[in-house]
Amino acid sequence: MALRIFTLLFFFFTSVELLFGQTELEVMQQQLIEIKKKETEIANQIEDLKLKASIVKLNELGIPTSKNNLDIAEHSAMILGFDCNSKLAAWSFHVLSPDVLIGGVSRTNDFRKDSLIECGDGIEQDYFTKKLQDDGTYKFENFGFDRGHLAPSADFRWSQKALSESYFYSNMTPQTPGFNRESWAEVEDLMRRIMANTPKPYYIITGPILDKNLLKVEKGVNKLPIPAFHYKIIADVSGENPKGMAFLMPNKKCDMPPSAYVVSIDSIEKLTGLDFFSKIDVSNAQKIESKADFSLWNAQTKEGDVEPLYVFDLPKGHFNTAQALSKVGSKVSIIGKVVSAKFAAKSQATFLNLDQSFPHQLFTVTIWKDARRNFSYKPEDDLSGKYIVVTGLVEMDKNGLPVINVTNEKQIKLWEEEEE
Repeated sequence: MALRIFTLLFFFFTSVELLFGQTELEVMQQQLIEIKKKETEIANQIEDLKLKASIVKLNELGIPTSKNNLDIAEHSAMILGFDCNSKLAAWSFHVLSPDVLIGGVSRTNDFRKDSLIECGDGIEQDYFTKKLQDDGTYKFENFGFDRGHLAPSADFRWSQKALSESYFYSNMTPQTPGFNRESWAEVEDLMRRIMANTPKPYYIITGPILDKNLLKVEKGVNKLPIPAFHYKIIADVSGENPKGMAFLMPNKKCDMPPSAYVVSIDSIEKLTGLDFFSKIDVSNAQKIESKADFSLWNAQTKEGDVEPLYVFDLPKGHFNTAQALSKVGSKVSIIGKVVSAKFAAKSQATFLNLDQSFPHQLFTVTIWKDARRNFSYKPEDDLSGKYIVVTGLVEMDKNGLPVINVTNEKQIKLWEEEEE
């Protein structure tokens, strides 16, 4: 009986299929299309919920407060505090989410005005002008500054909507090309590396240091002020030991690595008059805002690398590897961990990279062939993995990186011995 019913149903559906002119393959392909449509619909709903959750969290932590009147613009994934007098944001606040690690949204470059800023933000003609030529191309006159992001577009690669909104002019400041494309980009990459090494949400506040006496982009329509400094704050509020740090950098190509520009969040509050994370309880706020210790953060690009030693933990006359570049031409003592060591058989020279290995090295100790004769041990073996103090003249190598050329073993001491 069951077999007869199955047979009748089979012929019925086959007849329906023939009636509508669809083969079994076409029916399944149509089903797949419908499934994909549903999948896209659900993915959009999930993204929308994530966006709403991020804004809720920003408000829970407390947006920066100020004695000055600021226009507050709450977008899909970032909140801005806009200073109408300067026509620049005093701060941007967003979540750096692990979703960035799997996000595939590309740059949109759809720079445009922010409709939420009632007093009006910047425009294209604040940064450059373009004139259509007879051949259909444009002739550009650049005013010397990039449209530099505060909240970087790459932090929103997981959301087309949020990434596009990062191109509002309210999220831009005039930045020198060397700063925007190199030094500032390096700090932005560092934030994402911290998040990638320890995936969790991090809370980022970025802004310019605004001052009435700043120079202006004179050729621009709004004559925007040119910030002399920008700051970026990162906070980890998870667990029992929340932490934070800030970067304060001049608006130019910076010579030293980002770790050299770390300051406390408290110091940025004093400079700006802003109160960050205004709803966090006092004890946790103290933990987040009082320290300026880069070594607390997992920011390595390669296993085995370490952060330069904390500047304020070093004895007088001693410097970490991040400071070495600023000491070129001086005889000083540099402290760091030998994270990679190489003996070049052909030249008979030894190269010790401290704290950061090739190709991200910060500082190198070089022992040439003739100098090796003055060593009673093999430096590449006996010093590997140890913290050492190297004393000598800091010079610049052919790649523009700081180096001390050591001539005898007395120039190198173990850090533990130095501390004793």
